[in-house]
Amino acid sequence: MGAWLDSVRPGLHNGAMKKHVYKRFIAVRDDFYSDPLAVYRAAQQAEYYEPEGYTGFHSRKVYHEPGIRRRIEQLIGVKITRWDTDPHECNGVFYQGFARGERKETPGVHSDTPFEDITLVIYLTPGLPPDCGTSLWQHKRTGLTEPPTAADARRLQCKLAELREELERDSKQPARWIETDRIGYRSNRMVAYPSGLLHSATNHHGGSMKDGRLFQTFRIGVDWSTFRG
Repeated sequence: MGAWLDSVRPGLHNGAMKKHVYKRFIAVRDDFYSDPLAVYRAAQQAEYYEPEGYTGFHSRKVYHEPGIRRRIEQLIGVKITRWDTDPHECNGVFYQGFARGERKETPGVHSDTPFEDITLVIYLTPGLPPDCGTSLWQHKRTGLTEPPTAADARRLQCKLAELREELERDSKQPARWIETDRIGYRSNRMVAYPSGLLHSATNHHGGSMKDGRLFQTFRIGVDWSTFRG
């Protein structure tokens, strides 16, 4: 998840060519899991790999506690219409975010797809500093806070492909971005936002399973007409 655009699922998304259909929000809930240490241990023991077309190592299996789908619906206030169990769809997988070592990754500004999904992140590693949370971004030159559309390209008098390439080039250039929002890290905190918002980890941490930034991501399809915020 290091580039501005995460891998697109064929046949599910053409949102880059039209206006994005979702409501902008950020939801934060502490004490997400009743037994967070058990989930953290599951993340430490998981098998990780880096899928083709993605940046970052995530688990080969999903982790879904009983009743988790309903709990997410209640916390966010929205009806879930798609709940994937295939790890490739990133719904309930664990991620590693290391700041050093052979799996070191520099956080890059990106969006998840489909853009109209909701992304949830649950921080798992105890004791990390607050600046290991999540940041939302605005691209300085273009003013974009979400993936470009054909209308954006016309406004900026360039081709849509060129606009996408510019965001890709700038994804790991902090001077090209304005941080608009930051959610601080706290173990067992849930953060949720529309998948199309340009975002990144604020910072990664450590270099091993003992001190690295381990987190879980859910990516869900929703009925936005039911959203209560």
